[in-house]
Amino acid sequence: MYGHRSRTVKITIYVPDDLAEKIKDRLGDSNISAICQAALRDELLREKSRGKITEEGFERVEVYDCDRGRDVAFQGRSIARSHDADQKAWLTAKGAIAVYDASDKLLWDFANFDHLIDALATMQTDFARDLILQIADALGEKYAEELDI
Repeated sequence: MYGHRSRTVKITIYVPDDLAEKIKDRLGDSNISAICQAALRDELLREKSRGKITEEGFERVEVYDCDRGRDVAFQGRSIARSHDADQKAWLTAKGAIAVYDASDKLLWDFANFDHLIDALATMQTDFARDLILQIADALGEKYAEELDI
């Protein structure tokens, strides 16, 4: 019985000069091909995860937002709910992430997962840790909690 051999296909990737310099300076002799392969695998996982979420379509979500002082609505697919159900998250039809805090009646929207994580550092509210982990898992994102140690 012969084992399965994977075929290797050569693909050329172009990067801007400034990025090429940073790669040379910071990564030196690292295996750039392996790094690119890992990044491409991660991207395929994210695309597959989002595909699973959106295959059933979106539903109308309506909530009251104190910041806007009125009811607001959008098309979304539920992706996470905090343990106490006060916080919920949706992937919107346009690919954004909407998070609603029912106790404070506040709605936030983020262009993508990285923006959500970046905003956590500056926001006046705390999203439940389990909510962030569920969002990351649903979207096929890697998430590590930052420790101040």
